[in-house]
Amino acid sequence: MSDKEFIRRIKRLEKLTPSEKKIADFFSRCYNDLVFENLTTISEKTSLSKPTVLRFISKLGFHRFADFKDALRKELAITHDTLHIRYSIKKKLLEDSEEDVIAQNFTNSIKNLESTYDQIDKQQFMIMAKTIAQAVGKVYICGQRSSYALAYMFENMIRRVLTNTTLIKNSCVTEPDILMNVCEKDLLFSVFRHPYGAQTKKIIHFFKERGAKVLVLTDSEINPAANLIDHQLVVNTEGVSVFTSSTSILAILEALNIAVLGFCESDISKRLESAEQIYDFFDTFCS
Repeated sequence: MSDKEFIRRIKRLEKLTPSEKKIADFFSRCYNDLVFENLTTISEKTSLSKPTVLRFISKLGFHRFADFKDALRKELAITHDTLHIRYSIKKKLLEDSEEDVIAQNFTNSIKNLESTYDQIDKQQFMIMAKTIAQAVGKVYICGQRSSYALAYMFENMIRRVLTNTTLIKNSCVTEPDILMNVCEKDLLFSVFRHPYGAQTKKIIHFFKERGAKVLVLTDSEINPAANLIDHQLVVNTEGVSVFTSSTSILAILEALNIAVLGFCESDISKRLESAEQIYDFFDTFCS
């Protein structure tokens, strides 16, 4: 059971009683720590009876509380444990598979793309594209560690059609001057995936304090900055290796760039033509 599947199970429940809503909220907020809870502690922290908690777990499709805990442990072992634990698990999966590594990675990438397309909120996607395209102030883009490379690629794509983009570099933690003029007219777009960078969360918090909008591409609806985000898109990133996959993130970033282009009202062709002239002048690319 993935955290996305966990959220979907709750959303699929047609009607929730006030007590069930209380449990659902607790489970969503404390998902990563649920594996350390037991029936008694959940009952105490929600101020609800044990039978009420058990009935809700049963409603999610688990016959016993132990089944619920086992599903949590398996998920956390894959997505949230340290790299050396993930390495042991992934190595065993590779050894047990009859496919070669290339086939495994391609199969996993296709699975991520298909599930992301099925699950992603299409309306939210278009809202985010329109918000980026019609931003009054600057569009800041950030990510940390491997997510910085993804943020860089998106900024490289998007600045071809927008004149107001700024990439927040990893050195922002020691040189935060780039954020000096952030205001409510500005917008932050962040790639924020597990393991979630503390610096990125600080940047998100900073933009919210300045009244700016925050858009995030993430791998979990219950990421550490979820309560600070105006709009977010959730993609599947589970990989064959110890590291998460970037395939579905790149696909969504490319799609966002295309969607933003569709919302641009100015004559982009003139801007792109001017860019080509600059590239030619500086011999940027091989003939």
